[in-house]
Amino acid sequence: MRPMGGPGRGPHGGGPHHEEKHRSLAEISVTVWLTPENARFLYQNNFLYIEYDGKTQRVFLCRQFPFELEWEFISVMDAEQQEIGIVKSVELFDEEQKKLLVEELRRRYYSPVIDKIISVKERYGFSYWKVHTPDGEVSFTLHDTYRSIIHAGETRIIMLDVNGNRFEIPDTSALDHKSYKKIELYL
Repeated sequence: MRPMGGPGRGPHGGGPHHEEKHRSLAEISVTVWLTPENARFLYQNNFLYIEYDGKTQRVFLCRQFPFELEWEFISVMDAEQQEIGIVKSVELFDEEQKKLLVEELRRRYYSPVIDKIISVKERYGFSYWKVHTPDGEVSFTLHDTYRSIIHAGETRIIMLDVNGNRFEIPDTSALDHKSYKKIELYL
């Protein structure tokens, strides 16, 4: 019978695989704060890049609190979706850098604002919406309507359609009476 444990034997034997796993977990748990002192953002070929730790690479931004803190705690991810670090607040950066970050976040989290609900029809677990936005009329479909409407505050809602698009009503109480009546059931 082979002995359990010991160097290089078994998951808790203290062998090289155990040490590598331990180091990896320790490295993962470290939060890197990206600041104007250690990071610089720029656009190249219409993509956002970061200059950090001696290299320049394409990055993607992801809000950690997308509904509560739009401009704070922004995760900066590389092409493999590994986190490089976190921007605590876009306000920490100068106007040029802040503008890049805000534009990229607005592009990634684009959600047309609904100012009027024209019609809502339900069929077989789907609801079909025709709404007005500042860019004109838009139609979209929600599956399981109650689960597709996210309450992001007392009167703010986000709607996620079947294609993954987001639509926002910043203040349901500001809707006209007819529009409010069409959405009241789902609130």
